[in-house]
Amino acid sequence: MEEIRFSVTMKVKTMYRFLMHHGYAGMAGIINLMISGGALVLLIAGFGSTAGSKAALAVVAALFTVINPLYLYYKAAKQVKLTPMFAKPLDYAVNDGGITVSQGEENLTVSWDELRRVVETGKDFYIYLSLTRAYIFPKDELGIQTDTFRTAVKEHVNPKLCKCRFRA
Repeated sequence: MEEIRFSVTMKVKTMYRFLMHHGYAGMAGIINLMISGGALVLLIAGFGSTAGSKAALAVVAALFTVINPLYLYYKAAKQVKLTPMFAKPLDYAVNDGGITVSQGEENLTVSWDELRRVVETGKDFYIYLSLTRAYIFPKDELGIQTDTFRTAVKEHVNPKLCKCRFRA
């Protein structure tokens, strides 16, 4: 495999997409949206005879559809601003040995078998090292190497751990 090299400058919108995906993909996200939707239906249907109960329904309806996304944006902005690692671009090299991340004089190589999961979304790849730690590879920073990266993942990662959009 030919080595793929690229740099990622973490942006608030990229971190926000990751936090939204992490929070809303899967069963927990579906249940949260169902709770907010159910509260909205009850509010519209006229349940809640007092102003207090209507206010409570309105808060629950907005909780996972408005309040939490706003909070996640705030959290993403704070994380990008306060994490020293995000102050400078992270350089990545992807090859048969794994994924090497470097910044300045420091570097770390993660072998392919250390990856816990790979997820491809419309704009990013999330390379999970644990349940909560992940490398975020925006496709716009991968550029023309996006298909090459996807192919490398397909070759090196167990298909059960990979949720990528492979072309036939």
